[in-house]
Amino acid sequence: MIGAIKVEPVVSEPLTWDQICKRYPDQWVALIEIDWLDENHSYGFRTARVAGAGKTRRAPLEQARPLRPWYPSIGHYFTGPIAAPVPRIRP
Repeated sequence: MIGAIKVEPVVSEPLTWDQICKRYPDQWVALIEIDWLDENHSYGFRTARVAGAGKTRRAPLEQARPLRPWYPSIGHYFTGPIAAPVPRIRP
């Protein structure tokens, strides 16, 4: 394609999880520069930057793909409620 414009990913300012959920409701997000609460990454994070967001699981990762050389670890989260199947109980 002649004259194609390369679009760079837009990265947010550092946001808390609550801010991310309000800005990107019920969406998948790709997060970079995650400021973890502990060194094991097991208790959540203080802030992170959003490098991609979308309604499908793939969309934010595709948006963040150009950043892979600088961020080999990109968090992938859903901001809405998690819908899990209800287990069937046998009588």
